[in-house]
Parts: sequence; C-alpha cells; structure tokens
Amino acid sequence: MSTDGTAGDATAPDGTATPGGTAAPDGTATPQDGGRTLLRFERRLRHPPERVWRALTDPAELSAWLADADLEPAAGGKFELRWLNTADPAEQAVARGTVTVFDPPRLLELDSDLHGRLRFELAPAPGGTHLVFTSDVRVPGEYLVQTLAGWHLHLDYLEEALDGARVDWANWTTGRWQVHHDRYAARLGALDAVRGLYRAILDGWNARDGRAFAAPFRDDGVSIGFDGSLHAGRAEIAARMEEIFAHHPTARYVAAVRDVRLVGPGAAVLHAVAGMVPPGAPDGAVDVNADANSVQTVTASQLMGQWRVALFQTTPAAYHGRPDDAAALTAELRALARREPPNP
Repeated sequence: MSTDGTAGDATAPDGTATPGGTAAPDGTATPQDGGRTLLRFERRLRHPPERVWRALTDPAELSAWLADADLEPAAGGKFELRWLNTADPAEQAVARGTVTVFDPPRLLELDSDLHGRLRFELAPAPGGTHLVFTSDVRVPGEYLVQTLAGWHLHLDYLEEALDGARVDWANWTTGRWQVHHDRYAARLGALDAVRGLYRAILDGWNARDGRAFAAPFRDDGVSIGFDGSLHAGRAEIAARMEEIFAHHPTARYVAAVRDVRLVGPGAAVLHAVAGMVPPGAPDGAVDVNADANSVQTVTASQLMGQWRVALFQTTPAAYHGRPDDAAALTAELRALARREPPNP
C-alpha cells in the first residue's frame, strides 16, 4: 500500500475494504461516567503476539501505521506520538503521556493527553493474535464519528504493516478514511434513530397518550407487556393503551439504555432497564417500585428509509437468586428517577 488504496483489497457487505479478503468488524462507542466514552475495537491478526508487540512498541514500526513516536519501554516511561497525515506542522496532532502498563507481549497501556487511556490487549489465537484495542476518552459528540473512523483506519494500517507495508504519509489522502467515516455516520445515525423510537414509547406512556405510545410501531408491530399481555398492530396497541390510561392511574417510567446494535441490514435491537415511579407521590418523595423493575427490548426494522418498532417487550427483572444485582438495579433506577423531572 502506498497512498489511499491497496491492490487486492476485499469489500465487505457494509462497504469496508480490508486486506486479504477478511472484513474487519466495526468499533463500538459506549458512554462512561464523567462524560467519557469507551471506544473498542477487536481484530484477528495473522501474526503471533510477539510480532504484534513489536509493531506496537518499536518507534520504527509505529511510524509505519500510526505515528512518528518516542516511547520509553517500561511502566512509568514517557511517550510522544506525532501524527504524520498532514504536511503542515502547525496542524500536526501530538499526544504525550505516560506508559502505565508495559507487559510484553500481552498488554500495553498508555495514558495520553489527547486520546485518553489507550489500551492494547494481545492474546494468542489460532493462526495469530486476538487484539482488543480501547480508548477511554472524553470526545465531543461532533467528533465521535471521525474518531472511530480514524482508529479503524489505523488498525487497518497495522494489519498491513505486519505484512511489511508502510503508509506513504507524504502522499496520504482521506479516501479510505472517508469510506469508514460515512459508514460509521450511517450506523450511529441508525442507532440514534432506534434510541429515539424507544424514548418516544416511554414518553407516550408517561404522557398517558395511547396514540403517542403506539406511533413508533410498524403497522404490524407487537407490544408485550410486563404481565405477558400481547397487543398486535399499531391500532390495537393504541386502543389498548388508551383503555388502560382511561381506567387506571399509571406509574412513570425511568430507564437506562444498556445496548443498541445493528444485527443485519435494516434491523436493530435495543436493550434497556426500566423502573416505575408510582403515581401520586408527593413532591420530593420520588421512589421506584422495585417489584416493577424490568428489562425492555426493542426490535426495530427500517422500511423505506424509516425506522419503526417491530417488537417492544417488557420482562420482569426478577433476578432470582441474585439479590445484590436486584438491589443495585433498584438503586440505579432510583437515582435516575430523582434526576428526571416528571412529565407535566
């Protein structure tokens, strides 16, 4: 590889060009406490851990796929990474920090000022090495897609460097990066759309509005309640919810999304945990009914470019035999309920 493409690359169904015909899985971004985000990538590399370790720690090899580097090879050592994908020194990105873990050929961890805590975990695998790379970083939302695309591309370059290639940084262009960027943008946009569907269902319930509750569903969508009641079709879901709201006081939902992922073209699954704040509680007496805690699942599909809910299911979070887990969930949901104002 010299500039922006590699002869013989294969194209995965999602548009990812990868050397040797194997599609590299996309990275993930998981929100953490304190406004940080954990970026995570996994790769299966066709070389033993000792070879991969050299590519991660030898400055001469780091410049082939990541950056010009100075690195003291010991825990407590200092490092500096100078990115080379710009001809203007004034625009060059530089990361400095401390080597926090240096355990060859298993674990390298760098605490940097620019990209947070970078962690490379290596494990032997059939035919080579299983690499898990994470970046625990504070990244503004508007930079998340480009950051994911950047790390994805650098790991592509790592795979190629292990086979002897070097990036020609002087002639580097953004073409391959743009392919990754556009794919991540589309994927994260889809995940945001699915989160929005889930939020709309909860908002409809909390507003005691059956039509609003049912609006995110497909025409043939299905809702399965906490007690196992099944309602099929958007019209029936709306009618049943209106009946419930007309004859019963209802608790307010609070929820935390645990995971959203694409499971195929135009298909996604969301998992969340939810609690219910009983109605009629006086101001300042916000609580959660632990017996009503639940795990909620949304299965969504994309039709004519629009995401809709195919299935919404609520399952009791009984956690039989796991009282500590049940108590921890209740504490989490109670804290969340105190932060979220009730619907007007």
